[in-house]
Amino acid sequence: MRWVTYLSPSGGERRPGVVDDGCVLGYPGHEDVLRLLADGAEALRSAHRRALAAPVEVIVEFETRLCAPLVPDRPVALHRAGSGPVTADPALVRGTDDGVVLPAGAAALVAEAGAVAFHHGTGEVAGYTLACLWSTPRQEPVALTLGPALVTAEEAAGAVLAVEVSADGAVVAGGTVDGPFAGGAGTGGAPVGSLPARTRPLAAGEEFFVDGGTLGSFELRIGSGTGT
Repeated sequence: MRWVTYLSPSGGERRPGVVDDGCVLGYPGHEDVLRLLADGAEALRSAHRRALAAPVEVIVEFETRLCAPLVPDRPVALHRAGSGPVTADPALVRGTDDGVVLPAGAAALVAEAGAVAFHHGTGEVAGYTLACLWSTPRQEPVALTLGPALVTAEEAAGAVLAVEVSADGAVVAGGTVDGPFAGGAGTGGAPVGSLPARTRPLAAGEEFFVDGGTLGSFELRIGSGTGT
């Protein structure tokens, strides 16, 4: 299963949906993705069946305006390559279509890419999203991009979760997610991420692309977008 949250073209509200055969099918219930995860694996499967059987709307995937698949209700612990772990506040979370804006006075941003694991209310891993932590060269966090989709653990089972990052068409970083991220052991159900791929400082206007294999991909232009 692949879950997204998107802006509905009929009204503009944020709505959960599932990706199927190149389309996003709007979920007919009132719960958001975070609530569905809290209710457990079977509730998520049941919601997926409802969305396939009776979607409120169907949108071609590449025409869908994506938000973050879910915004966590607690800080996200992020384990980084070559430096200590950090905690990202939920207020930093952005979707892949939100872009990333340089803060005042910053000429570049450093990207640290990988994945974040989310859990069911019962504690087991529910699924994974691609993730990218954006910071100034002085390591001040700017945003945490999540998405495009939450890929369930059963769909990702057996896959090597890895990322490759390109800027202006040239590969600048890559790696495999691992360490405390694997299985979410000892996290108490809180979201936890592994960010193995750290880039050089990226200037405004550079084209940024992340390929996450099973977890999907996304691209944006540094310094453009809503930033919200």
